[in-house]
Amino acid sequence: MIVSRAQGDVTVRVGDRSAQWQSLIRRGMLHSECEGVEYWDLRPGTRLEVRADHGVEEAVLVISGQLTLFENELSSAVADAGDLLLIPHGVDGELRTGDHPATAVMVRGLPAAVASRLPRRIPELPPTGR
Repeated sequence: MIVSRAQGDVTVRVGDRSAQWQSLIRRGMLHSECEGVEYWDLRPGTRLEVRADHGVEEAVLVISGQLTLFENELSSAVADAGDLLLIPHGVDGELRTGDHPATAVMVRGLPAAVASRLPRRIPELPPTGR
């Protein structure tokens, strides 16, 4: 596995808030089904957009704090520290922190309808020379 060794976090603007973000893995480092793995350190009141046209599914592991998924301005799921939130392809909404900060690891991958059309990968071992 290849993990980036970025020199510190990157500060990004998320709406009117800043957040610390670090890319751990990008597509091409793993199987092509994986778009990326990211670490997020989110301040209170942060909103992260989730869009159907991004074309991915997301698994969000909440490390600390709490994240709430909102669809059409209605809360549809709440994830506390230790919870894994699965966001299927086709969802429009936002992930929001509440009054406290939160940290999360997000894994983005291609939806099954796309990944199932990719060639099957079978690990190959080098000849043993026997």
